[in-house]
Amino acid sequence: MFKMMRYTSISCCNRLSSISSKRISTSNGLIAWSTQTTTPCTLSSTSNHRILIRTNTSTSSIPTTSCSQPLGTPLPYDEHACSVSLPTWASVVGYEEGDPSVTMEMKCGYPRFVYHPYVLQLMKETLKTHGNENEDCLVLPSEQAAHRCLGFLAKALHGTSVSSSIDNALPHQKANANTTSKQQQHSNIRVVPVSTQVYAVLFPAETVAGVEAKAYWQHTGEVVSSRRAEQALQELGLDVEQQVTSPYTVYHASAIDASRNSAANANASNDTTSRPMEPHNALRTRIAEWAMVPSHENVFLTPSGMSAIYHALRASRRYQLSLSDNHDVDAGHLRRTNSSSNKGGTAIVYGFPYLDTLKMCSRSELVPGGVEFFGRGNKQDLHNLEAMLRKRGLNRNYCALLSEVPSNPLLQCPDLYKLRELADEFNFMLILDDTIANFLNVDLITTGLADAVCTSLTKLASGRGDAMAGSIVANPNTSKGRWLQQDLQQHHNHMDLFQADAAAILFNSIDFRERNATINANAEGLADWLNEHEDVKTVYYPKHVSSSGLYKDLQTANGGFGGLFSMILHSHMCQRTFYDALDVAKGPSLGTDFTLVCPYTLLAHYHELDFAMSYDVAPNLVRVAVGLEPLDDMKQKFASALRQSKLHPKVCMESLEQRRAYSTTTCHAKRCDVVARTSSGNVGARQRCHAAPRTTSFFVR
Repeated sequence: MFKMMRYTSISCCNRLSSISSKRISTSNGLIAWSTQTTTPCTLSSTSNHRILIRTNTSTSSIPTTSCSQPLGTPLPYDEHACSVSLPTWASVVGYEEGDPSVTMEMKCGYPRFVYHPYVLQLMKETLKTHGNENEDCLVLPSEQAAHRCLGFLAKALHGTSVSSSIDNALPHQKANANTTSKQQQHSNIRVVPVSTQVYAVLFPAETVAGVEAKAYWQHTGEVVSSRRAEQALQELGLDVEQQVTSPYTVYHASAIDASRNSAANANASNDTTSRPMEPHNALRTRIAEWAMVPSHENVFLTPSGMSAIYHALRASRRYQLSLSDNHDVDAGHLRRTNSSSNKGGTAIVYGFPYLDTLKMCSRSELVPGGVEFFGRGNKQDLHNLEAMLRKRGLNRNYCALLSEVPSNPLLQCPDLYKLRELADEFNFMLILDDTIANFLNVDLITTGLADAVCTSLTKLASGRGDAMAGSIVANPNTSKGRWLQQDLQQHHNHMDLFQADAAAILFNSIDFRERNATINANAEGLADWLNEHEDVKTVYYPKHVSSSGLYKDLQTANGGFGGLFSMILHSHMCQRTFYDALDVAKGPSLGTDFTLVCPYTLLAHYHELDFAMSYDVAPNLVRVAVGLEPLDDMKQKFASALRQSKLHPKVCMESLEQRRAYSTTTCHAKRCDVVARTSSGNVGARQRCHAAPRTTSFFVR
């Protein structure tokens, strides 16, 4: 087992026997991996995923995503899958507690949390070539990203002993190589080239260093994708040792061509501005159309959705640094400063967000000015935010307010018009994550509400779930949005998103408008039906939550409520049995063409359930990302799971005495019997998930 794995809370997969593999080109342009064999190969098609398989393999054995899959199955069944099947409540608890019977079955996982086998192999080869037995490494998508990671690790491991001039908001400059060399020597951290488009940070092989390196990968989203790792291995003359979908898989022909062109372009020049970027510019143009901005020059691509938030936040800190340096803000120019008192402002996280947004802002290595958290995002929080700004605003700089539209997983919408007023008055950027709603359903640009809109293209824009990418749209309708555009044009590297991944997203998103309309209708129909169901206590959906009016104010002419909702069952229902019985794909992520369900709070906050509960995020919450399946089919599957999940008939209690008596007799006794146990025999999670956390959970988006 590659030693990097011991630093993660998740084993990405079982170590299979090394497979000697080769590429096979087909007449229709598809590229596939196949084990070396004399058995002839034929083309087949299933679930709209064309693949190359051996003739002695039945197409009926190929996993589909229309139903629940065995533990560890890639979702979708693809070499570059971005999710993995966790089909039972017990498997989720076992994963969280590090049960090998669960973790060793996982062939892959969400790429920011689980290193893909190709990435693991690339890190192993990097250590063979550049490292020693006392070092470990992390691979990054560019030299600049590697130096940002170096600065993060130096501060995380050595704290104040490292020069304060290492600031992740500032661009890496080769002119400072001598300073960087001294810092590397001091901290035993160094950057090395691995291939034309991959760099690595080498650091001491210590648990704390590995944990911090993984934290950087996870929180900033500056990942090396499986496609980029595959290309790097090919440049090194190596075959992949382990496949996710052996013995067959599928690759988009367009993505393979882009991968080849990417390598050729990188060999031709190290200057990213001179490389052809056809997939990037085509994708940027498409996003500009969705977001209703003048041109692709307003759109900036990143290797993941988290990376989009990270780079927008970096830019907002540069904005504050430029103000304190007395520069012309509209010029987009920035010089370095050694002022220890200049921290680039404090971040504000508004509403209960996706977990890594808050964690990233909480890291002093990334946001030295700290973070203010308003976790409910309601009227009281809005009042408290304004009071704080009026009290501290004159003496404290704020770089950005980050919020989601709507929030994940409670689907609440903030009062963006009021937040816009505060952002203008106190001169901070408004950075909005529209991943759940998406460009087509809400308008955050022409309304002038957002300075930057950050989106995970991995989700609904792609739909297929086989590529990672993110985007930042700089709003031309706000002054800080225009500054942001000029700043990113100077400092941003689109090539951190691998060309083959850009091509895959471009290919997948051709029918985004049609899929979005279908998923809007399916999700609304299913959420409406469940909201009226007697066994369902709460449905969190933009249409049904208390902030529904705020969301409706943002909708486009043909916009819907999105494809995501969360639900909680009544106390006479067993949430665990419901999850186990639900015959749909179950695992992390969202926005796939197939319905994807997960117990979100357990996956995202298992180690901090009390924290989540303090913001009304219940441990037994189940999140549902609705797909393209017929609505009636989904209703039947949910109805069947609900029927199987009743602990006893629902009882209507009119008095406090009845409720007290009931809660201490039958209901309590039956509920306590509903437990999931790990292989060690420890109680993992009850129906209502009163579980003590044992390990840190980093898994779900």
